[in-house]
Amino acid sequence: MKKNLPYMLSLFLIAGLLWSAALTPVMSVPPAGWSGDDNLAFLLNVNGVSAADSDLSNPIVLESNGNVTLELTIDVNNNLTLLSGKFVLSYMGFPIVNQPFELNQIIPAGFNAVLMNTTLPLGDLLSMGGIDLFTGTVIGSFSFTYSLNLTAPYTNTTVSDDFVLKVGGTGAAAIFSVSGLLTVGFTVMAVFSLLMALDDFQQGILAARKMRGASRASEVGIFPKPVVLRRKSKKKGEQIDMGELKRRVSQLAANSWDGKRCPKCGKKWKKDASTCSKCNITRNEALSYFSTDIAEYAPKAVKIVKPKSKITVGKFSKRLKLKPNKGGALAAALTDMGIFRTRSVKVPVNKVAMAGMTLASTYWSWQQIFGNATPSWVDILLSFTLGLSISVLVAYFMKWLARVPRFGYDD
Repeated sequence: MKKNLPYMLSLFLIAGLLWSAALTPVMSVPPAGWSGDDNLAFLLNVNGVSAADSDLSNPIVLESNGNVTLELTIDVNNNLTLLSGKFVLSYMGFPIVNQPFELNQIIPAGFNAVLMNTTLPLGDLLSMGGIDLFTGTVIGSFSFTYSLNLTAPYTNTTVSDDFVLKVGGTGAAAIFSVSGLLTVGFTVMAVFSLLMALDDFQQGILAARKMRGASRASEVGIFPKPVVLRRKSKKKGEQIDMGELKRRVSQLAANSWDGKRCPKCGKKWKKDASTCSKCNITRNEALSYFSTDIAEYAPKAVKIVKPKSKITVGKFSKRLKLKPNKGGALAAALTDMGIFRTRSVKVPVNKVAMAGMTLASTYWSWQQIFGNATPSWVDILLSFTLGLSISVLVAYFMKWLARVPRFGYDD
């Protein structure tokens, strides 16, 4: 958020220059606390503290709902043209106040006067409705541009000084500002998103490991949910015999039942039991039911997965309203028939990259809250880029771990 202060500041400076032309005599050697050079020296007091005396170790403490009192005195040793001035407040390397002053006044040697003594409503810029917008370190700067030439063309010289403001609460209190809450929110979001993405990666890697142990889809039996199914483009006039499709799927799916749960009622099959304890069907009947039930969904499966499209086994099962084991068995059977093809599992590369980038971008915000850091926009951009680069490398390494063999139709 960037704001300009009221133009009363410009009026204060110009009026001070006009009204103070013949005050105290020249001050040949400015005392400590002054800024500038041999031609133009100035003393900027911020809340009674010289700007030249404030730094990161000795900041000017300011409550964010308070005001800033500025007192500006200048001392001119040579005739010059005072061209302009500028007042800037920056937070996290970005200006929140940027107020230039156009002066264009000829100032004689020996001019020494207080040009400005005013209070700025900084609370209006750093708080809203009683809630702090910013907490941390704010860097201020005041500069003058002058020329020893009294008429154009001018050879410009700029003198400036920085000061450091400590705004708002510290430690835990700083978290309850808008910037603190945003930092917490983005950090929690990034961590949660990263954990969820890593969990998805783990499932993808485990699925890929299961796939790599087979030489064809029928050996996998039941495709895991992260496996991506692809359908080739349909050739002109190509027809699929649905009856033959159901028969072949039934044959292939018969080898996919793992015998852990009854395919008819879903009850867990007791070890070494010859019949289901709930519906009393035998293992042979259960196997027949499993393969027949899956085969009935084959025609619908071919219709919902359009040519030149792809879908994960998890979504494939949901669209058919099948349990994951039946959907995975049907997907494996259709892949073995050459209707589908698999060559990858779904892994959240983009989610990991974005989460890592977001987490890295909050680093300087936390340093602002607890470490009084004053990063430039270059520092912020570098941390942002570094976080993105590392997270992308990690994501692609995990994608490599999730590689799978190719099953199904040929190119």
